[in-house]
Amino acid sequence: MQIQELEVRHLHTVAEWLHGMNEQDKHYVAWLASDPNEIFEQIWTLTQFHEPLAYVAWENEKIIGFIGILPFFEQKLCRLLGPFSTKKGTDVIEALWDKASLTVQLHFDAVKVACFKANHDLVAFAERHNFNLYNKEKTLALHHSRFSPSSKKEEQIEEIQEHEYNELRELHPSGAYYTTNEMIELADNDVNKLWGYKMGGRLEGYLYFELITPDEGEICFVNVHPSAQGSGIGSALIEHALQYAFYVYDVEIVTISVRTNNEPAEQLYENIGFVEIHTIYAYEKVIGLESNDTLLH
Repeated sequence: MQIQELEVRHLHTVAEWLHGMNEQDKHYVAWLASDPNEIFEQIWTLTQFHEPLAYVAWENEKIIGFIGILPFFEQKLCRLLGPFSTKKGTDVIEALWDKASLTVQLHFDAVKVACFKANHDLVAFAERHNFNLYNKEKTLALHHSRFSPSSKKEEQIEEIQEHEYNELRELHPSGAYYTTNEMIELADNDVNKLWGYKMGGRLEGYLYFELITPDEGEICFVNVHPSAQGSGIGSALIEHALQYAFYVYDVEIVTISVRTNNEPAEQLYENIGFVEIHTIYAYEKVIGLESNDTLLH
């Protein structure tokens, strides 16, 4: 086995390999793009830094493992793409982590990784290295064919503007897998949308939507001010996002995630027509601190 930095000449091969791996629940890792072309762009970015941010494990010119580091330098936070391995045992995973952890320790205060429960190798890796399970979320899906749009028009819903970012930070949960700044940065992409429900000059709620592939969209976050909960704002935001996804982007499916202990939100989504498809486990390790210390969100 050889562990090498990801090279540009191998990008297409590695992107195709990663796409095939992430299509399997037993290997699925969150934050990796869904489409092979998008994966190519994602890992190409990792080759453009001075520090190595991606490694490939090879055996007789065959890929047997990969790990990537998605950097958020301003927040001193990184997210792991992997480690992936096609081999049984821990040798490949640990060899990849040995390489990547040097960069992680030098440049970041915290590292996160998330996967399906079925990815036993990655769950075991996180537990072995004293990552903390900080979030557990169900993912639910709604197909276009099951969506019945409302005829009501919500004029209070508009895209969030820069002067509203402070109000947005007050609404966004600290334990979310994207920080407020990360979400704002991602919303700069034309296909992603950050909508707010505005009433009386105040931001009462928001929804962040991403176009994952031409056929799939994701409602990543929807939150409402505590004083306005139960007033239908969350439902209005979701309805707005679904109409946009199905009739503007023409997607086939929209997914949404909910923490497993948030029964009211889960019931709301199910009433709209969403059905559960899987659960994601998110882990975090604060560099230089023991696993039972306060988490950095």
